[in-house]
Amino acid sequence: MNETRDLLERVGERFSFPDEAFERMLRRRDRKRRNQRIAAGVVGIAVFLAAVWIVTTGGPFDRTQPAATGPTPPVGFIGLPLEGATPSVPERGELVLSLYGRSTTDGGPLFRAWVYADGRMIWDKEGDFAYGANEVTTGWLEQRLTPEGVELLRSELVSTGLFDTDLALLSTSGVIWGTIEVREGDRLVRVNWSNPDIYPEDRDLLRDDRATVATPEQASALERLDELLTHPQPWLPASAWEDKETRAYVPSTYAVCYGAAQSGIAASRILDVLPEPAQDLLRTNRTRDPYCSEVTTDEARALAEVFDAAAFEQDELESPHRLNYHVEPSIPLAPGPIENTVDIFFEPYFPHGEFLECSPCR
Repeated sequence: MNETRDLLERVGERFSFPDEAFERMLRRRDRKRRNQRIAAGVVGIAVFLAAVWIVTTGGPFDRTQPAATGPTPPVGFIGLPLEGATPSVPERGELVLSLYGRSTTDGGPLFRAWVYADGRMIWDKEGDFAYGANEVTTGWLEQRLTPEGVELLRSELVSTGLFDTDLALLSTSGVIWGTIEVREGDRLVRVNWSNPDIYPEDRDLLRDDRATVATPEQASALERLDELLTHPQPWLPASAWEDKETRAYVPSTYAVCYGAAQSGIAASRILDVLPEPAQDLLRTNRTRDPYCSEVTTDEARALAEVFDAAAFEQDELESPHRLNYHVEPSIPLAPGPIENTVDIFFEPYFPHGEFLECSPCR
């Protein structure tokens, strides 16, 4: 905690606000109002689809259970956990399988889940749920399966016959897109699929042999996988759950990544326009990716306070799935007509040691 306190105290000593701060604030306000008008229609559609889905299925998860049996709102969050929140344990875990994609079964909201050998299922889903982080997403949530439940889920995936080797398939039969990984021995086997009627650009994958057209048998198997992208909860028996209660996933570490609107700007140049205490911490904890740093949750919270003190704008409308700051530096990063902006995002590390670089990716 002393390091965090020192980081915050150095803000006033080593960073001075630019003279144009007020004018930039007005520009951010105008842009935010414009974005709100654009986003209103998108959010309205999402709320409508979520309402139809809940009415027709009887609840957000299990069609055999009333909605009242769900978690007590609010549960999910975006960004950083509250002070004193208990991190998920153990900090590291072996990934057994992952689900990621959009299902035709419930109209296409994004569902993402990671399941670990210790039983944890960490997931999020697009939609306006009472217990969610906002009207767009649940935020990252956690439940715990029994060892038998983990194997039941893994076996269900393997039984499709698609996981003998890595596959990339195109199918126009009852799917949108998805990626599922399943552990087989010491490696994860990955199956990707996409509907080229929905994503025509994916037809290019055929030309350089990065994908193949699904056979009728494979297309049928993909439809089985597609159903799991709603959430595996409806078909897993009660005995598969060690703890079915839904809690927020609280990470131990975060990735803090940054980039400029203009391509090709060196990471060091981007860091130069940030408050000096933030520069020090991000440079010290840089990962193999020069544009990302790994920090503890306390350090991430301290960085967010530095950015808030510097009046950096949180881009909640354009980035509802993550904590994202949109910065307009007073010092040009490079000449050119592209707007002089920097984006900084915070993403939690998962127990298998990775974080999401795009959220959502599609």
